[in-house]
Amino acid sequence: MCNLAQIPKLFLIQHEGNHIEAIADDIYESFDTNYMRPAYLKNRTIVAPRNATVSQINDYMMQRVPGDSKTYYSSDSLLQSTDTSSTFDECYPTEFLNTLTFNGVSNHELTLKKNTPAMLLRNLNPALGLCNGTRIMITMLSDNFMKGNIMGGSYDTDEVIIPKIIHNVENSKWPFILKRRQFPVRTRYAMTINKSQGQTLDKVGIYFPEPVFSHGQLYVGVSRVRSATGLRMVIENPAELPNNYTRNIVFAEAFSDVLTV
Repeated sequence: MCNLAQIPKLFLIQHEGNHIEAIADDIYESFDTNYMRPAYLKNRTIVAPRNATVSQINDYMMQRVPGDSKTYYSSDSLLQSTDTSSTFDECYPTEFLNTLTFNGVSNHELTLKKNTPAMLLRNLNPALGLCNGTRIMITMLSDNFMKGNIMGGSYDTDEVIIPKIIHNVENSKWPFILKRRQFPVRTRYAMTINKSQGQTLDKVGIYFPEPVFSHGQLYVGVSRVRSATGLRMVIENPAELPNNYTRNIVFAEAFSDVLTV
């Protein structure tokens, strides 16, 4: 079931021009003087429904950080396939494998910069605080490893080393298992709504260049913030729909067996 939810105007960012710039300037105010401060970065984020939008926001924010960036390219190959023909490798050359993207896996091309926050995409060493979702302030970028300091949690400020690892990716869309060697991180000024579950922050920006597309996403997004004063939103709608409305998707069937007393 899809209903329209009216968003109170006090949460909406009034602006003209670039939507990403508007929400970034609001959530990351005074960024130019605070971009190196973990205490400033770890308590704010921007969330959006899709990975493509998150990547655009992260790229925009990283461009504002002084210094040169470093780009890493993954090593991609086929680990296993269900096709036994001799032409299988010709059907899926390395150049094609490089274009594939998957949730929870770093892209073939990964651009990072010193003094920017990153988020782990895999459990590396829980005993040292290196878990899926751990936030790290990058302090050094080498060819085969990176250094950083954990931001938040029980291991706050601990220095850690992140190596490149092998991701074995299986997707029902493709008749093979992809073997990708790459850093298991993603820049972390913004994240998807789904990835933000379980976090509670001081400032949260919600960017809807398109409406949510699955059950409960709107609720998850707005409930990431500690108080109403820290919630800000930018909504893009078709001309016939005001920008203080957005879609809320609820599958009523999920509650059909819930007994009420």
